[in-house]
Amino acid sequence: MRPFAYELRVAGTAAVLLSVLGALGLSAVAYKGWQVQLHSPWALASLPLGMVVWLVARQVLRPVKAAPAESAARLKVSQGALYAGLPRTLAARLVHLPASLRVVTVALVALALARPQRVDAPDELELSGIDIVVALDLSGSMRAADLQPTRLDAARDVIKDFIDRRRTDRIGLVVFGREAYTAVPPTLDYTVLRQMVEGLRLELIDGSGTAIGDGLGTAVNRLRRSDARSKVVVLLTDGSNNAGHVDPREAAQLAAALHCKVYTILVGTSDEAPIQQGVDLAGRPVYGTARFPVDPQLLEEIARSTDGQFFRAVNRDALVQTFHTILDALERSKIADAGVRYGELYPSLCLVALATLLLEVLLSSTRLRRFP
Repeated sequence: MRPFAYELRVAGTAAVLLSVLGALGLSAVAYKGWQVQLHSPWALASLPLGMVVWLVARQVLRPVKAAPAESAARLKVSQGALYAGLPRTLAARLVHLPASLRVVTVALVALALARPQRVDAPDELELSGIDIVVALDLSGSMRAADLQPTRLDAARDVIKDFIDRRRTDRIGLVVFGREAYTAVPPTLDYTVLRQMVEGLRLELIDGSGTAIGDGLGTAVNRLRRSDARSKVVVLLTDGSNNAGHVDPREAAQLAAALHCKVYTILVGTSDEAPIQQGVDLAGRPVYGTARFPVDPQLLEEIARSTDGQFFRAVNRDALVQTFHTILDALERSKIADAGVRYGELYPSLCLVALATLLLEVLLSSTRLRRFP
């Protein structure tokens, strides 16, 4: 066989296979209407480098022919003439296919290293939605069990369901106890937001007080730069304001000045609620009664002064319905979501590369196995 003839056949077959795979991939991208980009295009340089290394290695490792003196001293018996006139079998014609599949695998791995990504949104995406910040009370009274299993667990489940039902609203999360903190600024990344809600525990912050004013002020501050026509704070608490540095009424005035509606939710059946005090010998929870002062008049005043609405949720169903009522009452507007969201495509390339590698190993070990 002529020098490099085998390599040329391998390269030609690999080019055909890559063309077919490329055509299928481009057809899928065009069908879905994706915009695709390469995050690390420099990784494609590994492909020609790998081909050069392969060619050099084949030439270096090629068996060395015997010297003339040595060949004269050996007895050579060849039966090749007996098979010269026979037609070539399919296996003989495809003997180079495993090597071609190996080249395809290397090319797919190089493309995967370049990290192709689909662009889900342009730099400025106009969406129909609202900006919402949920301010959640994490004071110690949220461990009361009048909403099973506890007030916090019920609130957390309802907020997660609320997030799952949204599609085009930027949602943020503020938590407050004796002080207030921003857990997640308003975002469309519902996955991160939901994970943060799932991880909420009473021990995360100092729950020895209920700073309603600080919680509301922090939530309103997160909406201060919002360009959405509808800005909303959902304030969920089970107590009265007894801590913090910001007066709740002053925070409500700030919200009204920013045209931010505040929907207040008082959680719990009354100011006396069952609370778990331990477990008995059989491992069953033991409950006692504790008193947690509430201030529904304050929450009503906050909601009224901001053109919002006050709700009282005495059970889980009422809490769910409260969130749905709030959402149905909201005006939808146009918001601009800065930034681009990407979807990674390299996992699919890795799966195809693994399939071609397994096929190459299978053919090399069975029907297309070569012997020295």
